[in-house]
Amino acid sequence: MIRFTQLSGKIFAISFFVIISIVCLSCCEQRSTPKYVVGVSQCSDGLWRQRMNFEMQTEQVLHPEIELRFRQSDDNSLLQCQQIDSFISERVDLLIVAPNEEVGVTPAISRAFDAGIPVLVTDRRVIGDKWTAYVGGDNIQIGHLMGDWVRSLLMTEQIKEARVMELWGLPNSSPAAKRHQGFAEKIEGIKQIRIVCSACGRWLPEDGERVADSLLAIHPEVNVIVAHNDEMAIAASRAVRRRGLDIRIMGVDALPGEGGGLQALEQGWIDMSAANSGRGDLVLRLAIRILEGKPFPKDTLFPSALIDTNAAMGILMQADLIDNDAAAIRKIRQELYELGSIQQMQQWIIIGLTVIAVLFIVMSFILYRAFHSRNMARATQELQERQLRKQNRQLEVMTAELAQTKAKVQSEVDFMQRLTNEIESRLSDSELDIEQLATQLSMSRAGLYRKIKASTGQSPVALVRYIRLHKAQQLLEKGDATIQEIAYEVGFATPSYFAKCFKDEFGMSPAEYQKSHENKVDTEEG
Repeated sequence: MIRFTQLSGKIFAISFFVIISIVCLSCCEQRSTPKYVVGVSQCSDGLWRQRMNFEMQTEQVLHPEIELRFRQSDDNSLLQCQQIDSFISERVDLLIVAPNEEVGVTPAISRAFDAGIPVLVTDRRVIGDKWTAYVGGDNIQIGHLMGDWVRSLLMTEQIKEARVMELWGLPNSSPAAKRHQGFAEKIEGIKQIRIVCSACGRWLPEDGERVADSLLAIHPEVNVIVAHNDEMAIAASRAVRRRGLDIRIMGVDALPGEGGGLQALEQGWIDMSAANSGRGDLVLRLAIRILEGKPFPKDTLFPSALIDTNAAMGILMQADLIDNDAAAIRKIRQELYELGSIQQMQQWIIIGLTVIAVLFIVMSFILYRAFHSRNMARATQELQERQLRKQNRQLEVMTAELAQTKAKVQSEVDFMQRLTNEIESRLSDSELDIEQLATQLSMSRAGLYRKIKASTGQSPVALVRYIRLHKAQQLLEKGDATIQEIAYEVGFATPSYFAKCFKDEFGMSPAEYQKSHENKVDTEEG
């Protein structure tokens, strides 16, 4: 039996090389070529663009008839026009364009359209009607969500007044203009919200950090930052932390992955983000409908939603699972492609067979390999299903833990709200002490001390003094009372002790602070 197996192996090896020689003399190996070539012109190479490209490539796995060719122009409109012209000269079947600018890139897109190439515009609009379809986020809605979030800060009394810094993308790009428009619409007429400064960060983290740092030096009163994307929001957060400021920060995109908005939310770098995926998978599906002559919508807008820190963790876990599944699909697709190439070569081998004995050996081997591959694939699939079930169980456990954590956090928030209300209701009482607070809150003195220390890092006395001084700061800015009256109103027994504590907290005496604020108001009104 062993000798027969060895002999069969030798016969197969000889037969294999004979067949390869016959095939090489008669024809060359051919691989199936894609039916459609799609050119993708990206205006930059940021995280949002990379994610969109990744989603298109993942979707492409299911469509072997599509070949994708990517180019990006580093925010250079002239370079993007040249790249679009090169796609025209290559006679691609369809063009997907994320324009750098409306005005600068429109002529090249029009040339492609006039050349008979369908143009699918994504993310940013262009001028005129020489394009086939548009797909992208609803940037007006994103601006509304930015405004809703700032308004919620006031409604939940996280801040008394919103002094906003707005970090733009490129002002001459439609997403930036529409996000600002939607934001302005939502905050219009609300006196407690005002945009004190804004600047262009060009969608880039390095520009966003530089601009935010410069504006904070000029406008230290800023307590809210809204950025047109997460990369600028994260960069602004670095400038805020360097200055030791307490500022609420919101971005846009909420992308998964290293350096993305979801990770920044989870780690506390930013407070909120508006989901705005490029949905490269849906973009490619729409492109395929256009190529196949099927009905398609002229305009497709993706909805957005606010994502906070609590939601980010669950979304990140789901995104990891999706990315892992996508990677597995891509790997399987590549293996199938390679297997298809082998099978095609074997078909040429079968055509070249002249000896029945060699044909029998080759076919036996093919059957064996197919049976073995099927068993291996089945075993791999079962293993993946077991792993998926395990991951689902883990996700259920983590979801339950997340709900418990959220309830605990809400309890802490409720306690701090009750405590703050109690302190503010008796702010003018200079005799207010921890015993009285503990009695009002139905707690022991030691228990209240531990809870305040754990929640704020301050002692009860320091917390009361902090609230008194910041209330005094607001009263000084109003200018409706004397410093002595304000000192008694916020619970200080003597104006001199009030002045000392105020200077320790704000670095200047009450009189100096009041004069500084009046000068600033006069300057702004002038």
